[in-house]
Amino acid sequence: MTKSKIRGVVFDLDGTLIRSTIDFPKMKRRMIAILEGGEIPRGRLSPTDTTVVTMEKAERIWEEKGVPEAERTRVRAEINEVMNRTELEAVSTVEEVEGVGEAVRRLKEEGYKLAVLTRGHNAYAMESLRKTGMLGFFDLILGRNETPRPKPYAEALKHTAGLMGLGLDEIVFVGDHPIDATCAKNASVRFIGVLTGWTKVEVWEDHGEKTILNSVGDLPDYLAKQ
Repeated sequence: MTKSKIRGVVFDLDGTLIRSTIDFPKMKRRMIAILEGGEIPRGRLSPTDTTVVTMEKAERIWEEKGVPEAERTRVRAEINEVMNRTELEAVSTVEEVEGVGEAVRRLKEEGYKLAVLTRGHNAYAMESLRKTGMLGFFDLILGRNETPRPKPYAEALKHTAGLMGLGLDEIVFVGDHPIDATCAKNASVRFIGVLTGWTKVEVWEDHGEKTILNSVGDLPDYLAKQ
């Protein structure tokens, strides 16, 4: 990685910049209940899937059953509201990952463009960053439904880079989850994994990732050495 080529850093949010206690199992149960209350047969959806996978399965079933688009739109809106509500319920628990605030301040002062790309709602992201004092450091914050397709699809990072006014070869994506790494790979963007989420070193290695930092707090020094 050549420092002179990296002009922007895109961050995941939860587990990367902040810690919170979003009740994801409850969120998924609520989502599945809504979907099964409509046109989705019981047992076709699993609470162990990510929210993106759950919605992909729902879309395929809707297509198979010929569910009208108006009904799909209504259900998507209801599910989005459930996700938003569950996330916002957790804002009071949000804390900065130790050392991250200082790190993003340094990166901003060094001239990097900074963005957040999350599958959470924009309001949740904004409130979380405001609560931790980091909101002012970011040039761009993109939440759920604010990119053509969400992570792990390439369009998420391509859209982000475009809004930053940078090429894909000018950004690096930093995240704590293999979904983030897959998104970077799909978009041909350099990736840095961190250990402040649930992903451990051996999981990153099994995923083929070689650039792993203890936390975002180590990122300014890492970039300075490249």
